[in-house]
Amino acid sequence: MTYERLDSPTGRDGLGRRLAGARSYYDLYGRLLLEVRGEGGRAVEQFRSMYRRFEVPAPARRPDVVVERTTDDRVAERAFGGPNDHYGWTGESFVVRRGSEYMAVRPGWDHIAVTPNFEPFDATYPVEFRLRQRLVEEGRALVHASGVERDGVATVFPAWRSAGKTNTLLSLLGDGCGFLADDRLWLGADGTAWGYPLAVNVHPRNVQSFPGVEVEHEDVESRVREWADQHIQDRFGSGESVAEKALSFLSERFVASSGRNFLDIETAFPEVEYVEEAPVANVVLLCASPTAERVTVEPVPAREVAAAITAIDHYEWNQRLAEYFRAYDALVGDAAVEELAHVVEREEQIVGDVLQHVDTYRAAIPQHLDWAASGLDRAVADAVRTIQDRQRTAL
Repeated sequence: MTYERLDSPTGRDGLGRRLAGARSYYDLYGRLLLEVRGEGGRAVEQFRSMYRRFEVPAPARRPDVVVERTTDDRVAERAFGGPNDHYGWTGESFVVRRGSEYMAVRPGWDHIAVTPNFEPFDATYPVEFRLRQRLVEEGRALVHASGVERDGVATVFPAWRSAGKTNTLLSLLGDGCGFLADDRLWLGADGTAWGYPLAVNVHPRNVQSFPGVEVEHEDVESRVREWADQHIQDRFGSGESVAEKALSFLSERFVASSGRNFLDIETAFPEVEYVEEAPVANVVLLCASPTAERVTVEPVPAREVAAAITAIDHYEWNQRLAEYFRAYDALVGDAAVEELAHVVEREEQIVGDVLQHVDTYRAAIPQHLDWAASGLDRAVADAVRTIQDRQRTAL
């Protein structure tokens, strides 16, 4: 299935249509139809930014999942937690309240209402879980990883946050690789990786490491954060001492850290093509190494990479979903926890099987702010090209 940007020269004028209406639709691999309703606030707009490559015209059938902006007052009649931070049941909806913001879910998890500034990712995970339920039955597992393609085969990079996953991707795209995914992708029991063409969520310092990359700002906060980052680096440099502390303070505390920047890969790398599917040849676990002076890549057992992927996926989304579903089951009387356990168990089986038939590595990545200036982008690209060439020679 081909996913065309709606604002591309050959696509429809998606941006104008979106601003004119309050509903937009996203067909995820032909398996799940998502509708996003309402405008204003980061909760629904991040869905639109992330999934824009999947956007389709208004369909003839009903959506599988609806995410809707709301400003209604939802009061729980039963709650686990305090007045401003709880899981609750209103008699109609399961509520996740975080201060003045909340998410309200109807039984079945097919209709999710979010207040304008509810954390978007906390609403994304339940939607994505519905897609995971469908794809896992087809032998597909969601993995927190980036991925590239070269010479018809894929190299996949599972990683914890801040290990260099996005910078690794940008380095390899600049080295001529095709684009599979930045943040998560689907590993198949058949040994293939499916691309996941979400817009790339980049930090200003990712952009500063790769001159020429431009981002779309989600909101005013994200524009101010980038301005603050750049202003301090221009004035003080980008060292690890006072300037770094100031960057952290302004970016994450003084200016709210909720703003995000989304990048369409085609904007930064017009020559790069999105790859829908490719057989997996290498899986490289990225690990941040604060004491390392250079990039090192070494073979490791498949079981070590599998254990790391399980831990990473648990941290990224399964832990949050388990907390939601345990509270939901207790308040509503359902079996969402069992459904999650089934999906996670099957995904772990799929990942374990795939890793037994590919080359597995661990890469230690030095922690530098500016990959281009330090030469880290070239070092990463060279290291990955070496293992790709080694694997191709062995075939």
